[in-house]
Amino acid sequence: MKNWRKIAGVLFIAALMAACGEADRTPKGVLGKNEMRDILLDMNYADVFAREQMMEGRSSVDITEAMRDSASKTLYAQILLLHKTDRETFTKSWQFYESHPDRLEAIYKDMADVVRRKREAIDSTDRARNEREQRKLGRTRMDSLFWPSPDSLKLNIF
Repeated sequence: MKNWRKIAGVLFIAALMAACGEADRTPKGVLGKNEMRDILLDMNYADVFAREQMMEGRSSVDITEAMRDSASKTLYAQILLLHKTDRETFTKSWQFYESHPDRLEAIYKDMADVVRRKREAIDSTDRARNEREQRKLGRTRMDSLFWPSPDSLKLNIF
C-alpha cells in the first residue's frame, strides 16, 4: 500500500511538471504569437485602407455595410495568402488566443509597439526632410522664428 502512494505521488508530481512546461507553448495547429501579431497588424491596416478607398469620392451614405465587409474580406484573404496560412488555421488560432486573454493582450501590446516604432521612424524622416528644406532656404534649427537671416540671434546691442 505504501508503494502505491509513492508511485501515485511521483506520477502526480511528474504530471504537474509536464503541465507547467507547456504553459508558454501554443498547441499544434495554432499560429505563434509573432505570426498572429503580424497577421492582425496587416488586417488592421487593411481595414483602414478599405475604409479610405471606399470613402474616396463618395459620401458615407452611399457606402453600405455589405460593401465594406466585401472589401475587407477580399483583403483578409490576400493577407492570409501572404502569410502562408489558411482561414481555418487563423480561426483556430484566434479562438485559442481569445480564450487566453493574457496572451491576446501581449499580442496587442506587441502590435502597439510595432506601430509606435514605425510612427517614430516616419516622424524622424519627416523631421529630417523639413530640416533639409529649411536649410536650403537659409534657415537653421536654432533660428526658431525662421527669420530671413540665420544670424538673427546675434544681436549687436552694445
